[in-house]
Amino acid sequence: MPEPDASARFETILRFAAERQISDIHLKSGQRPLYRRAGVLITRREESPFIEGEMAEIAQGVMSPNQAKAFNTGAEVTCIWGVVGSGRFRVQLYRQRQSVAVAVRVLPPRPTSLRDLRLPAAVAGFCSARDGLVLLCGGPGSGRSTTLLSMIDAINTASGQARHVVTLEKPIEVHLDDKLAFICQREIGLDTPSWSAGLQGAMRQDVDVIALADIADPSSLQLAISAAEAGILVLACVPTADIARAIRRLQGMADTGAAPGLRQRLAGVLLGAMSQRLVPGADANKRFPAVEMLVANEHSYQILYNGQDPAALYEVMHTRVLGMQTVDQSLAELVRAQLVNADVAAQYAMRGM
Repeated sequence: MPEPDASARFETILRFAAERQISDIHLKSGQRPLYRRAGVLITRREESPFIEGEMAEIAQGVMSPNQAKAFNTGAEVTCIWGVVGSGRFRVQLYRQRQSVAVAVRVLPPRPTSLRDLRLPAAVAGFCSARDGLVLLCGGPGSGRSTTLLSMIDAINTASGQARHVVTLEKPIEVHLDDKLAFICQREIGLDTPSWSAGLQGAMRQDVDVIALADIADPSSLQLAISAAEAGILVLACVPTADIARAIRRLQGMADTGAAPGLRQRLAGVLLGAMSQRLVPGADANKRFPAVEMLVANEHSYQILYNGQDPAALYEVMHTRVLGMQTVDQSLAELVRAQLVNADVAAQYAMRGM
C-alpha cells in the first residue's frame, strides 16, 4: 500500500528545491531523491528512498484524468505542477524497470533579464528587429528556453512601441504578464492542435512576434520561414548543441528536390543564431553561459545560399564583427574574467583552447 504522505513529501521536496536554487529533481523507487544544483548531482543522506507505491501515488496526484489515461497505456507524460509560495515545476513522468519515475525541472517565477543572464549585446539587438528569423540553440539543460523567455520579456519591457506576441509552447512553463506587449501564450495540444496549426493561426492574428519553443517538423519550418518573409519576427528554439548542427538539421528537413529552395529561403530570412552551454563557475555554486553568436551578414548569407557546409559559419563568427563570437572565444572571456577556471573551460571548448 502507498504511504499516505507521499504527495506531502513530494511537495516538501519541491519546496526545498525552489529554496536552494536546485534546477532538477530525479525520483525513482528504491533510491533517495537526486538533485542537480549548479550542474552537479547530489543527494541528502537524511532522506529515505521512495518505494514503488509512493511513486505511483505522486504520479496520480499530479496528472489530469486524460494524462493518467495516457500514462496508464504506456505514454510518457509532461505536466506543470504548482506549489503555493514556491512556484511552478515541469514534471515528466515515465517508467523504468516497469515502475514509475519522475524528472522535475524547477521553473523560474518570472523571466530573467538578458543582462542578468550575461548574454551578448547582439541578443538584445535581435529583440528590436521588425522581422526575420532568429535561432536559439542548445542541448538539454543549456538554458535556451530561459533565453527565449528573456527575449520575450525584453520585447515586453523595452520595445519602442506595443507589439503583439504569440508564443507556441509545449507545455507553457512561465506565465507572462502584458506590459508593453500584448502576449498570447498557446500550448500545443490544448490551445492549438499542432505546431503548424499554431503557426498558421498566428499569421492570421495580426501578430508582430512569434516565439516558437521548437521547430518540430518540416511543415513548422516552412511556416516559420513564411512568417519571417511576411514581416514577422520569429524567435525559434532548435535543440542542437551548436549553430552548425541547427542549420544542418533545418536544411535536412526538405526533400532532396526542394532542398535548394529551402536553403535559399532560410538564407534570406535568417537574422542570426546563438547557441549556449552552461559552464560551472570558479564559484562552485554558479554556472555561466558560453555563447556562440552569429549575426547575418553578406558572408554568412552566401555560405547558406550556396549550400556550403554550415561549419564555414565559424570563420564568420570568429571575426567578431557585429558582435559575433565563437563559443571558444566566449569561454576565453570567462576565463579572463576569472569566472570560470581554465581547465573547466577546456572541457567545453569546441576546437581546443
